Amino acid sequence: MKKFSHFIIIDDDYVNNMLCGVIIRKVMENSDIKTFTIPEEGFDYLANKCYVKEETAAVLLDINMPGWTGWVFLEHFEKLSEQIKSNIKIYMLSSSVNPEDTERARICKNVVDFLIKPLTKEKVLSILS
Repeated sequence: MKKFSHFIIIDDDYVNNMLCGVIIRKVMENSDIKTFTIPEEGFDYLANKCYVKEETAAVLLDINMPGWTGWVFLEHFEKLSEQIKSNIKIYMLSSSVNPEDTERARICKNVVDFLIKPLTKEKVLSILS
């Protein structure tokens, strides 16, 4: 099982972020979870928090948000150093059922997987496997 030191949830829906935190803690009781309702703030956190090899972060990123969408976030993420990007694994977590979103996420080199909301215990376990 992959051991993420951190989970970072970036979604403009406060309730979704809270529920994601509850589900993650059911699987990993002592998880370090950060939530951001403003994508730019989540990006700044990632860009300024250097993860060392032992500290890998899983990011749950929504697509449709005011300001930066998940796609804009990914454009900015691509410009980060390889040292930072190598320790951050992004999972799109969206309510979108648009096949174009799924395909776009699938071909994006910085996205590990596309998950449909809501986050479940099984989906967290799949992230960890």
